[in-house]
Amino acid sequence: MNTVRFFLILCTTFGLLSGCTSGDTKEVVTEEPASDLPYDAVQVTAAQPTRSLSLPGELDSYYQTDIYPRVNSYIKRLHADIGDAVRPGQLLAELEAPELTSALSEALSQLKASQASYSSSRAAYHRLLVTSRTAGAVSPLNLEQAHAKALSDSLLVTAGRAHYEAASQMAGYLRITAPFSGVVTERNLAPGAFVGPGGQTTLPIFKIRQLSRLRLRLAVPEAYVGSIHLGDTVHFMVRTFPSETFTGVINRVANSVRPETRSEQIEIDVQNSKNRLRPGMFATATLPVNAAKSSLFVPRSSVVSTAERTYVIRVKKGRAELVDVQKGDETMGQLQIFGPLAIGDVVLKAGNEEIMNEEPLRVELAKQ
Repeated sequence: MNTVRFFLILCTTFGLLSGCTSGDTKEVVTEEPASDLPYDAVQVTAAQPTRSLSLPGELDSYYQTDIYPRVNSYIKRLHADIGDAVRPGQLLAELEAPELTSALSEALSQLKASQASYSSSRAAYHRLLVTSRTAGAVSPLNLEQAHAKALSDSLLVTAGRAHYEAASQMAGYLRITAPFSGVVTERNLAPGAFVGPGGQTTLPIFKIRQLSRLRLRLAVPEAYVGSIHLGDTVHFMVRTFPSETFTGVINRVANSVRPETRSEQIEIDVQNSKNRLRPGMFATATLPVNAAKSSLFVPRSSVVSTAERTYVIRVKKGRAELVDVQKGDETMGQLQIFGPLAIGDVVLKAGNEEIMNEEPLRVELAKQ
C-alpha cells in the first residue's frame, strides 16, 4: 500500500498523473464552466415623463459695453470708478488732445470770418440794388457782380459752418459719457494714459453692465424644443441664495438647433430691481414642458453606446435583436428611450457589445 502511495505522489510531482494507472486510484474530474447561465432581462416599461425640466444656465447683463476712446488723446480726468452707478449721458472721463482744440478754434474763426464777409457783401448788394432803381445810377454789370459776391460769400458761410460742426464733434469725443444706466464693473486706465482707436490700446477705459435687468441663457435639449413657448414663466435658483427661488419670463427663442449640442438657446428676462443678482452667476432653472404621451423606459445599463450606434438588445423568440434607440432623460436609474420598441418587450438588463444580432440567448426576467 505504501508503494502505491509513493507511486501516486511521484506521478503528481512530475505531471504524469494522467498517464499513471493503478487499481486504487480514481479518475480526476475537472469542473467545466457554466456557459449556459441565463442573462438577466427586464421588460420595457412606460411612464409619464416629468412635466418640468431642470437645466443649468448663466446670468448675463441685458446691456453691457466696453468704453473705448474715439480719438487719439490722453486721459485728463476720470469721473467714475469701479462700482459706481451711472445714468445715460453722465460724464465718465475727460480726454485731452490739443490738436483737436486748436482745430475747433480755427474752424470757429473761419466761420466768423466768412459770416462777416457775407454780411458785408450782402449789404453792398442791397445798397446797389436800391441805387439801381434810379436810371443810369448803377450799371447792370456792377449789380450782377455784387449779387455774385454775396452768393459766393453765403456758400462760404455754409462750408465754414459744416467744418466747424465736424471739428466740434471731434472735440466732443474728448468727453466720454455713459450710454445707458448701469454699473461700472471695470476701470483699466488712469489719468495720463495715452488712448486711441486703431489698436492704440487693447484695454477699454471702462466696462459698464446693466444690473436692473438681466438675461438668463439656457440650452434646451432638442427633445423639448416643442414645449418651449414665449411668455412662459421660469423659476430658477442661484448658489448665493440657496433658499430663494427667482422668476423670469421666456422672451427670446433662437428658433435654431445647434448641431454640436443638439439644443436650442433661449433667453429669459429677469427683473433685478434690487441688484441682488449678478452677471456671471450660475443658475439652475426649472422649465415647464408638455408631456401629453407616456414614454418608454429601460434601466440605464440596458443601453449600449458605441462610436457607431446606440442600441438595446431585445430578446425575441430566444434570439438577440439589436434595436437602435435614442436617449432621453434619466430618472432614478431608468433611462427614457425613443425607438421601435413596445411596452412589455424583453431586453437585457445589462447590454453587452459582444452579443451579436440573432445570437441565441437564454434569459431570466429580473425584478424591476
